Amino acid sequence: MPADKNAAPRAEVEEDRSGLLKLAVAGLAVGALAGLVGSAFHVVVDRADALRDALVAWSHAAPWIGWLVPVALAAAATFVARWLVRRFAPEAAGSGVQHVEAVIRGDARVTSAAVLPVKFFGGTLALGAGLALGREGPTVQMSATLGHLAGRWFSLGATDARALLAAGAGAGLAAAFNAPLAGAVFVLEELVRRFELRVAVATLAACSAALAVMRALVGDRLVFSVPAIDVDLFPGYLLFLLFGGLMGLVGVAYNRMIVAALDLIERVRLAPELRAAAVGGTVGLVAYFAPALVGGGETLIQGVLDGGHSVTVLLLVLGVRLVLGPLSYAPGLPGGLFAPLLVVGAIAGALFGRSAEAMVPLLTTPIAAFAAIGMGALFVAVVRAPITGIALVVEMTGATTLFVPLLTACAAAVAVPTALGDRPIYDALRTRDAARREASAAK
Repeated sequence: MPADKNAAPRAEVEEDRSGLLKLAVAGLAVGALAGLVGSAFHVVVDRADALRDALVAWSHAAPWIGWLVPVALAAAATFVARWLVRRFAPEAAGSGVQHVEAVIRGDARVTSAAVLPVKFFGGTLALGAGLALGREGPTVQMSATLGHLAGRWFSLGATDARALLAAGAGAGLAAAFNAPLAGAVFVLEELVRRFELRVAVATLAACSAALAVMRALVGDRLVFSVPAIDVDLFPGYLLFLLFGGLMGLVGVAYNRMIVAALDLIERVRLAPELRAAAVGGTVGLVAYFAPALVGGGETLIQGVLDGGHSVTVLLLVLGVRLVLGPLSYAPGLPGGLFAPLLVVGAIAGALFGRSAEAMVPLLTTPIAAFAAIGMGALFVAVVRAPITGIALVVEMTGATTLFVPLLTACAAAVAVPTALGDRPIYDALRTRDAARREASAAK
């Protein structure tokens, strides 16, 4: 039946605006807790990294048997970390972001309180052992768990409890990278994938409180320092469009390497703890010979941004980190994917910049710009959250001049993997986890 042209326009569905103040207060509380936990985790992981470096330096005093020290300790640490996950909180395995997404979508059970100690101590052991994992994954999941618990404390309904859980996750990301805008955008762009008033209110409040607490405890500083960056209009932006497309291809390859590593290690007929110990021992051996190549990678990124590395060194580090990232993630240890991605993106960007300099001698765009934009472009290619990636890089570096070239590169970094049919990494991991749960239930 044809519509009546004279009919009044359909009224838009009004969002429920009741209880927003209570939700904002709950968001502030969750954010403050997320800032506290995130700061503590940051400090403890930094201490664990320093202890690892000291042990590696000490082990070189006995060159014939000294290498056993980092190998044995890393294997023991990862064994215990994996045991904690399997025994107390299986949902704490890996990054945890995909589990938070599944909970928000109603596809997985709500995170248990056991995630908090397991993610904190297990993450400290895994990251302290030198695995190429990021502290943002554990911080996001711990903060989301705090959001869930706060929903009970404030006696919130199901909708607001879900909003608070998502807000906690955003506050965790904000605290991990000192990036409040990226944390807020991550919730709307990646976790819920649309604008929801109640989620936005809770998230903005949580991210603001998380940063206030984090900065009070560990200080307000940029994650990375970069020199003044000025990008030529031509051929600068055309180069970044090409670079973004190339990073899209790298993102496809990296996603498949992560999934392939997970499949490969599951086929090894050993207990999960022994598989984790084998990976930990391997990373410990790398740490003995090249301690700068292991760990989350912040120091590596800063070195790339500062320049001074030869092409040969950059290629070597890129090759090692391309293998080390998926290998570290495969055993199901508590640790994030973001930080390792940023390392690979920065190195790839520096290599592209060196190539561009060789082909276009008059190019004045600094290598640091290519490295910084490489971080954002690879993040976008893998996670498929372009606004989050752009905000993250700008907030971590403080270089607002990167906005336009980041937009250019990230447009291509999203388009290429999408056109190739590659799924965002957390979608792939979430689907994989769901299939494993169904297979386990069918037995």
